[in-house]
Amino acid sequence: MRGLILLANGFEDTEALTTRDVLIRSGIEMVSASISETKTVVSSFGVNVLSDKLLKEINSIDDFDFIVLPGGGRGTQNLKESKLVEETVRKFADKNKLLCAICAAPSIFGKYGLLVNKNYTCFAGCNEGVIGNFTGNEVEVDGNIITARSMMYSIPFALTIIEKLLGKEARERVLVGLKGQVSK
Repeated sequence: MRGLILLANGFEDTEALTTRDVLIRSGIEMVSASISETKTVVSSFGVNVLSDKLLKEINSIDDFDFIVLPGGGRGTQNLKESKLVEETVRKFADKNKLLCAICAAPSIFGKYGLLVNKNYTCFAGCNEGVIGNFTGNEVEVDGNIITARSMMYSIPFALTIIEKLLGKEARERVLVGLKGQVSK
């Protein structure tokens, strides 16, 4: 199992890094891709993060099972303005691969028309102009789309992705480890 997480300058630190961390703990391989011309991406709180690749270096989405878009106001705006991001997300959607976005980032799926007749959630106010069924839930799953409301729900978001891809037992195994418990 392999996932692609897109990083744009201004991405929300916790939404990207915690989600990636939790997914890796499940055994899922994660590849981070900068949408810029450099692998170094600056988070919304000024942390320099070195991505694994540049998005333009990704030759085929067939190498990935799902995509994750973290939010952050400026990060989401930078993702929205990128034609390469749109092409990449649409390729994932066309192949019915899992699409995951948190906080402001579900609005990107909305911009592309991917939330029509779908339940979704996002940060309050980021649903304006999005055609779809905004629920306001912490995490929402509808078919091949997983969305989460805000940074606060980064761990439940990642655990939901794990459950969708690997099942409830994998989710519970990771959750036990996150809580610092010993599995039985």
